[in-house]
Amino acid sequence: MRWKRFGLIAFLAAVLSLTSWSLWTLRQPLGDLGRHWLTPGTAQGVSFAVVGDNHGVNPIYTHMIGELSKQHLNFLLNLADTSEYGTAQEFTAVRNLEQKLPFPVYHTVGNHDIKADPSRGLFHQVFNQNPWSGHDIGPVHLVILDNADRKVGFPAASLDWLERDLAAHKTKTILIAYHRPFDLPLTRLIGDDETKASRRSNDRFLSIIKSYRIAYIFTGHVHTYFPYTVDGIPAVISGGGGNPAQDILGGSRANFFHYLIVTVKNGTVSVDLHRVATPS
Repeated sequence: MRWKRFGLIAFLAAVLSLTSWSLWTLRQPLGDLGRHWLTPGTAQGVSFAVVGDNHGVNPIYTHMIGELSKQHLNFLLNLADTSEYGTAQEFTAVRNLEQKLPFPVYHTVGNHDIKADPSRGLFHQVFNQNPWSGHDIGPVHLVILDNADRKVGFPAASLDWLERDLAAHKTKTILIAYHRPFDLPLTRLIGDDETKASRRSNDRFLSIIKSYRIAYIFTGHVHTYFPYTVDGIPAVISGGGGNPAQDILGGSRANFFHYLIVTVKNGTVSVDLHRVATPS
């Protein structure tokens, strides 16, 4: 992953030291910290798993798929980077592994996933999914967006689509997923992973979603776990799918492999953290 400048090291250190989320906190179950209360709604429940940054088939992701295949879930949300280089061979290997699950998988597109084919054609061909899409699962409306290219951010066409999609699903519990997080604590002071173009797209994205009740935002890109907020909306980075932590996070000695189990029931979104140990 590409960071705009070296100052991100100071940013991450400052986030971990100055916010209430200490390193110790990041390694605890979410409990009420991962619970966001919504307007009471349908009693029908939806449960799904979230994982990000597996970067291909690896022992951690393979173990996760084995665990998840035994659980009664509605779907798996993969927050990208699904691959390391965005090749058809990598995508196919991941798809074949995920086909062991008894439920569907929804993928966001990550910066590594567009290396071989920036058009997203290979991604669409293998996973049969558009880079941005909406999915109704019971009371949930899951919105998949594409901000993989930091020189673009959210493509204008995807935000045009988002305006129409949200207007058509305002009675649902709306969850949004995209790969690269933005608006993290202290980024305005220290630096981020954005460009002028992507910042403009981020601003438009925020102007669109402010008119709707967004329940949660899910992101990856950073190979760790970190809860935060986007314009007051609960959000989480979940990048523990098996690729080692980046050097700026401390490298492999700081690995924090994990997946999330998210439940939407009776108007409540609950997020539970499940850590996965490194295979011996």
